[in-house]
Amino acid sequence: MLPTTRQKDIFDLRLERSAADLWPMLDQLYGNDPRYPQMRSDLLTQMRKAWAARPADLKTLDLQRDLEPDWFQRPQMVGYVFYIDRFAGNIRGIHDKIDYLESLGVTYVHLMPCLKPRAGDSDGGYSVQDYRRINPVYGSMTDLQDLSKALRARGMSLCIDMVLNHTAKEHDWARKAAKGHPVYQDFYLMFDDDTLPKAYEKTLIEIFPDNAPGSFSYYEDLDKWVWTTFNEHQWDLNWANPQVFLEIASVMMFLPTKVSMCCGWMRWLSCGNAWAPAASLNQRCI
Repeated sequence: MLPTTRQKDIFDLRLERSAADLWPMLDQLYGNDPRYPQMRSDLLTQMRKAWAARPADLKTLDLQRDLEPDWFQRPQMVGYVFYIDRFAGNIRGIHDKIDYLESLGVTYVHLMPCLKPRAGDSDGGYSVQDYRRINPVYGSMTDLQDLSKALRARGMSLCIDMVLNHTAKEHDWARKAAKGHPVYQDFYLMFDDDTLPKAYEKTLIEIFPDNAPGSFSYYEDLDKWVWTTFNEHQWDLNWANPQVFLEIASVMMFLPTKVSMCCGWMRWLSCGNAWAPAASLNQRCI
């Protein structure tokens, strides 16, 4: 393993190379928010900790991919996507399918939603209750870690889904918001009356018009309207809040390092909806 000082040097060099892509974007998005300086400092701290905690072999892989930034776009890349339960029953069952995947020339395996969803209707797993736990029906974090290592040993990367637009209303942040905690209410898009929701509805396109019409849900116990683009149980996150960016970034660093360890990449979902409030009052969009 490289000495700690050398690891810090590598992190600093990688950060310097990517700084022009990261900081100006965040400055533009959040620079006028008084919470931004603390968020920026906390983000940098979390990035350093995530790098320090990353296993040595994965740091080497990171550096290799730095030299080949288009590695996932190359013509020899072959993906295979599936729902875990339908393909193999659970995560452990996928081990028995690796020979088959290798025979097809697969270079990355994409698991459909595997993070812990809300109970009952979960929009196929996309209504996430806990980003830091695996759906217990499929297995555990350790199971996912073991699978990722087994795949990488056979030349395959692992891809998992990461929902960015919303959480389940049962997520810890949403539960705190529902109890009236102002910090967590600002994690979501909540309105004291229906004036703005009605204005937005004029141009928003319904995602599920038959079974989940509209884009807002009224909660009598809260006496508030909540932006729910997809389903009533999926509360849209407020990406204008820099703390939301920080929390989701923390999850993105946690999953490859702590949960799957060898996770190659994540598919980010519903990105186009995350900033809808900035554009949808006067133009048609989703």
